[in-house]
Amino acid sequence: MPERRAGTRARRPSAPRRRATAVTRAAAGARGAAARDAGARTQRRAPVRVLFLDVDGTLTDGVIAYTAAGDLRNFWVRDGLALEWAKQAGLLPVVISGRESKAVEARMQDLKLESYLGASDKVAIAERVLARERAEWSECAMVGDDLPDVPLLRRVGWPIAVADCSPEVRRFARTVTRARAGFGAVREVVEMLLRHNGAWERVLERYEARP
Repeated sequence: MPERRAGTRARRPSAPRRRATAVTRAAAGARGAAARDAGARTQRRAPVRVLFLDVDGTLTDGVIAYTAAGDLRNFWVRDGLALEWAKQAGLLPVVISGRESKAVEARMQDLKLESYLGASDKVAIAERVLARERAEWSECAMVGDDLPDVPLLRRVGWPIAVADCSPEVRRFARTVTRARAGFGAVREVVEMLLRHNGAWERVLERYEARP
């Protein structure tokens, strides 16, 4: 029987190769994650020009009450104040709702907001607004809470859902607010967008609130 040479088994490099492959895959995964993060930042780099908003479950808490005089809604005062800041800073709020409501109509008039109530096709209305403003979908944000808002959320550059949105809507949102609908979610969104646009400092200066 021929003599076995010493060191023959040491020639197999399988273990080091596996370790090298694992390291390579980890590095590639890290690069991929960094690229995805950079891509997300790139998509949001342009200033936001138009903010589309739903009403029930976004600007309100989603509760609808009725009296003999008509329907009732609850609005958060800070949301309304923030929308005034948005207009003053060049960010156009556009409210689109599938329901008609005298209470909502009164609030929209109070805030002097562009609004479309009883809308059967939110995308068609938004497209008319974009054509008029000569804006792109990438320059828009949308905040909503339920399935009728998904078509707009899928088109805008910055889709946003309120904290208590339906689970199906959450997966289409790039940002989910901390605040609930009707309790400051829109105030949070407006501040976020004005910070992104570089206009938030002017709001703070107006109220002598800069640190």
